[in-house]
Amino acid sequence: MLRDIINDVISKLRACGIDAVYSAFDAADISKKENELFTVVGIGGFESSTPIYSPSYIYIPFRADIEIRITASKNSSADDIFLFYDENIEPVIADMSGLTCSLSKMSIKFDSNIQRLVLTVVLSARGITKTERSTP
Repeated sequence: MLRDIINDVISKLRACGIDAVYSAFDAADISKKENELFTVVGIGGFESSTPIYSPSYIYIPFRADIEIRITASKNSSADDIFLFYDENIEPVIADMSGLTCSLSKMSIKFDSNIQRLVLTVVLSARGITKTERSTP
């Protein structure tokens, strides 16, 4: 279910023209992203509630903390990274069907390991997954 949520966010971002977006489960080397601004989508926390059963489906309500980390290119400023989020990421998240998202946390820090600014955005998301019941 976690990968499904991450892949859904990634596919929506890519559909809006953001090509440099990766899953937190990807093991792509940072050196391959040397000169580009890129986005990584992951899950920081996940809770599911009691399933709801119907004759054909199982509905599982959930809450997840979606973490979006935007890593600036080497020559980018804090203004550049915030502008990228405002113009490219936020509208996509606000328009995601099936999820109710709200901004929970936003921070920007300099990552000394890669010598770049990283904007971390945590979104509190709620939704329901639907699974078809198997027949005996």
